[in-house]
Amino acid sequence: MSKIKDRAQKLKMLKANETFQELIILVKDAQIQVFLDKSASSQEIEKARGIIFGLDEIERVIQIGLDAELVYDRESLKK
Repeated sequence: MSKIKDRAQKLKMLKANETFQELIILVKDAQIQVFLDKSASSQEIEKARGIIFGLDEIERVIQIGLDAELVYDRESLKK
């Protein structure tokens, strides 16, 4: 199996992992509460924004890996 397929398999398992998904949601929800807290300092808000951007980047990297597998599969069919 190719490196792309191997990586995609791991990413599929991670994306399907209920505990992982719950953790992402839990952390995002905690950061959203910081945004909604009127007493939150600008530093706290900036930290929360950075955490959400980081989590979004993790999700984006997972999707890129899954998309790479689709492209690989399509290219393999053409051969």
